[in-house]
Amino acid sequence: MKLHTLTIAGAVAGAAMFAGISAQAAVFNNVSGVIHEGGGAGTISTAPAASSGITISDFSTTTADPLFNVIGDTSIYGGVRHSSPTNFVDGWSMDFGSGVYDLVFNWQHDEKETPKVVDGRIIVNGVATAFSGVSGTILSLGSVTGLVTFVVDPIFGSVKPTEDMHWDLHATVVPLPAGGVLLLTGLAGLAMVRRRKNA
Repeated sequence: MKLHTLTIAGAVAGAAMFAGISAQAAVFNNVSGVIHEGGGAGTISTAPAASSGITISDFSTTTADPLFNVIGDTSIYGGVRHSSPTNFVDGWSMDFGSGVYDLVFNWQHDEKETPKVVDGRIIVNGVATAFSGVSGTILSLGSVTGLVTFVVDPIFGSVKPTEDMHWDLHATVVPLPAGGVLLLTGLAGLAMVRRRKNA
C-alpha cells in the first residue's frame, strides 16, 4: 500500500465546514495509508510500526475532531480505556468524498490488564454495533461514502471497573466495476463529440 503524507490544514476558521463539525476541528487533507492515534492505550499486536505511518494526538470524545479527508485506502490504529469513574471514548470523522469504501473494525483487550474482557460498541453515523468477549473480533461495517462519523465506546456494557482495549479501522476503496469505467469513458467521449459539433 502506498503511503501518503498527511497534510495538516490547521484549525478551520469561521463557520463549520460540515454540519456537526466544530469550527476548531483539526483537519487532515489527502489522507491515505497508516494513522496511529498517539494518545490511546497503544496499538494492537498486528499494527505496523509507528515509523511506517503518521502519529497524531489523542482523538477527542466527540465526532468533530479530528476530521480526515480520505483519498485512498486508510487504516487507523488506536486505543481507548474505560476506568471508572473516568470514561473515555474515541471520536472522529472521515470524509470519503464521492468514493465508496468498505469498512472493517477489529478490537483486542490489553493483555496487561485484568479483567481481560471487553464489551463496547463502535458507532458509525449513529448506528451502533456492539462487541464483547475475551479476544478480538473482526466486524464488517459495510460500505460508506461522503462524511461519516465514528465513536469507539468501551463504556457500553457491563464489564467493570477497567477496560483497556486496542482497536483498528480499515477503509478500503471499492473499485468501480469494469462496466462502470467503460460507461464513464463513453460518456466522456460523447461530451467531447458534442463540444466539437457546437464549436
